[in-house]
Amino acid sequence: MGSFKQALLLKGEEEMPYFYFLSKTSVIGGKTYSKMQEFYASPREFYEASLDDMKKTKVFTNNQLKLIGECRERIDINREYKEALNQGIRMIPIDSEEYPRKLRYIKDAPPIVFVKGELMSKHAPTVSIIGARECSVYGANVAKRLGELFAEAGIAVISGMARGVDSIAQKAVIESGGYSLALLGGGVDVIYPKESATLYYKLLKNGGVMSEHAPGTMPRGQFFAMRNRLISGLSDVVCVVEAKAQSGTLITVDSALEQGREVYAVPGRITDITSFGTNELIRQGAGIISDLDGFVNDFVNEYSFAMASDAPTDLAKEKAPARDFLTDNEKLALKGADEDSFTADILSYKTKLPAFELLGICVSLCEKGIFKSVGAGRFVLSDKGMNLQSAI
Repeated sequence: MGSFKQALLLKGEEEMPYFYFLSKTSVIGGKTYSKMQEFYASPREFYEASLDDMKKTKVFTNNQLKLIGECRERIDINREYKEALNQGIRMIPIDSEEYPRKLRYIKDAPPIVFVKGELMSKHAPTVSIIGARECSVYGANVAKRLGELFAEAGIAVISGMARGVDSIAQKAVIESGGYSLALLGGGVDVIYPKESATLYYKLLKNGGVMSEHAPGTMPRGQFFAMRNRLISGLSDVVCVVEAKAQSGTLITVDSALEQGREVYAVPGRITDITSFGTNELIRQGAGIISDLDGFVNDFVNEYSFAMASDAPTDLAKEKAPARDFLTDNEKLALKGADEDSFTADILSYKTKLPAFELLGICVSLCEKGIFKSVGAGRFVLSDKGMNLQSAI
């Protein structure tokens, strides 16, 4: 157990303003957050340490130390944290049980996220609908219909509240009585773009907004590229409705592929600039969405086990099945599986079993719903697999 997690368990709310401080510094990412815990038992201990002490750890650059010192002098962390709570903003450290499970296992998972509104169940099936800001009438109609269908099916829809496909899909979800979560490129209290203000307030009532940035943080260009990994990370499947050849949407696709998420694209006319990106994704092997109703039905059927429970599986209950229906080598493969996508060769290096044998084991674990194939000989853990991995 990490020292910060232990501090959170033992001191709870008392420690939260110091977690808030970590976020306000804007210099503490996932790797730094992990490294800090070799030197400090809690965020409070870090906050109270001198800059000279921090420098001796060699975790921070001189510029980062300067920003940490300025932040400590500039803000009253207790007052700001209470103000955030009064605005209905929840701060969720990665060490908290409330932290989104799917996000926890991605590369560069944010150490702290902020949420306004509600979070979907940790194990609820999720899909992201993303695409061009300057979408066509065709793209707008597809985004709207997809949002409606997923809402009717009870599937949580993730997107970025951006102009065009994102906001059209999320608006359709909310108006159809579904749940949607928006990932923002600034603080959760900062509405951007301004034209999405109506959608923002609807999301607060029937969904939520999330950001890795502290409240009050103004959007920046690089923040939108950063948040795209969170959109894909929170999704089981990524749906691209329209995209230009050079598009920010494709950054989300790259993150999705790295994270082992399934990617589907809507085909468009080869003469339409907003279809260049989606048609190229299909040419490269992305799934094709040619029947909206059929696609949503297939998604529901594949993820029906998560929808039936809509809650984390009790690990004590998972331990018995894990012992009962997994062979010893299957258990080895499961233990060796990374949070990101992996191959039989990677598992062979970890388990010392032959790669050709592990390929068969991976296929067997896919049939049991523990691994999922994402193409090109790569696999990822399913939610069921994550549960079992923790249990064995």
